[in-house]
Amino acid sequence: MPHGVSRRRYVVPGLVLAVSRRTTRRHHLFVPNMGGETAQIFWYCLAWAARKTGVDVHAAVLMSNHVHLVITDVRGVAPDFYHELHRLLAMCTKAKLGWPEEVFNKSKTGAHELVTCDAVIDSCGYAIANPSTALLVRRASEWPGARTAASDMGTRLIVAKRPTRYFRGEQWPEFLELRITVPQMLLEEMSPEEARRRVQERVRYYEKEALADAKAKGRRFLGARRAQRVSCTHRASSYEEFGSRDPRFAARGDRAAAKATIARLRQFDADYDQALAGWCSGDRTVVFPAGTWWMRVHHGARVRPPP
Repeated sequence: MPHGVSRRRYVVPGLVLAVSRRTTRRHHLFVPNMGGETAQIFWYCLAWAARKTGVDVHAAVLMSNHVHLVITDVRGVAPDFYHELHRLLAMCTKAKLGWPEEVFNKSKTGAHELVTCDAVIDSCGYAIANPSTALLVRRASEWPGARTAASDMGTRLIVAKRPTRYFRGEQWPEFLELRITVPQMLLEEMSPEEARRRVQERVRYYEKEALADAKAKGRRFLGARRAQRVSCTHRASSYEEFGSRDPRFAARGDRAAAKATIARLRQFDADYDQALAGWCSGDRTVVFPAGTWWMRVHHGARVRPPP
């Protein structure tokens, strides 16, 4: 990819993705309030975005200043899902808090492809255990905000009631349903029970690591009650490395899968560069590689069908 050119989105149907997005300047705009309104807003927005785009949700956790999701982009429209979810969540949060500025940071949505079963299991476990690894609660199950559990995969149906703020008009149903599913990639290799068991093992692993981290730092877990009393104007102060890597995929130690994915993405970038050069020279007959998003959606460019 040429120096200075932003990374191209590779969007094809069926990708399993780990997704995250942070609030502006790490403000705690999603603090789980006592009445559960923040969770209600999140579940309704997530259910709407999933229904509209056909995305399957496998794990979801709303932290005080960021969101963690593991999804399958069934139709190959992940950017539309991000846009819909974050737009609605931001607008409803602004109405709830009277927040005058942007809700999410200006960086693009963090999303990377999960190319192996182990990567999917690890990402689900990491997302679910995040309240513990952030040293907020000893066990993820104690988190008072919106969250799923390993046991929810393939068994939980969330019924989200329409929030009283922002949503007006008949286009917004009073109730929306969101089913938490087991990724198809896992079902091709194991039973739903085995998938839930292995995800729960990863949750316990990350909880154990969090406890060791707390002891090493001489810190205590904040606790559910205190987490609910944090002001929305408070900002996270933990050290964050500037310019840290933004991975495109995770293979969880499977070198063959990683090598194949690298080759696929490099070929995509090379084909994209060649097509873009032709487009910029005025040739509107060029065909972009499968997975091209922006040029197809916003400029009507021709794109090869996905494999």
